[in-house]
Amino acid sequence: MGLLSSLLACGQNNTKKVIIPEDKFAVVHSTYDGTPAVIVVNTSLRKFKPKDIFGWSCSLVMNYKDLAENGMPTSEESEFVYQYLEGLSKQIIGDPSHPNALYLARVTWNGTCEVIWQVNNPEPVNEFLKGIIESETYPREFDYKMEYDAKWNNVSWYLQKFK
Repeated sequence: MGLLSSLLACGQNNTKKVIIPEDKFAVVHSTYDGTPAVIVVNTSLRKFKPKDIFGWSCSLVMNYKDLAENGMPTSEESEFVYQYLEGLSKQIIGDPSHPNALYLARVTWNGTCEVIWQVNNPEPVNEFLKGIIESETYPREFDYKMEYDAKWNNVSWYLQKFK
């Protein structure tokens, strides 16, 4: 059962009722360019509507420091980065009963970890992440980008590929 959330659509003066589905994850071990990849996808978002309410895609890529084989992190490094990114994710998502973002996917590949959220209001997320970068309070180098993608075209591959 999902959460019923009332959200103010970004740039609009009306409120829409949105049912936020309960997270359901699929873990896929794959390869890309001959290098192993581990992809975690929130499959409950495959049929999510209305996508335009969370029309901003935020992709954060963090570099791993300690690598094992084939660009994959050591287990200690993986756990360390995972815990740090989970803390960031809670801040980005905000109040779970009225989230500002939906956790869509995490990809570990070639010495990096990418996390993708679909965001309702990009301003607080952008300010939060810019603040971390400017204050240099991060344990590993990272960068992010925020793009408007009301139809989720940039992330549709994850939702269609992994069921």
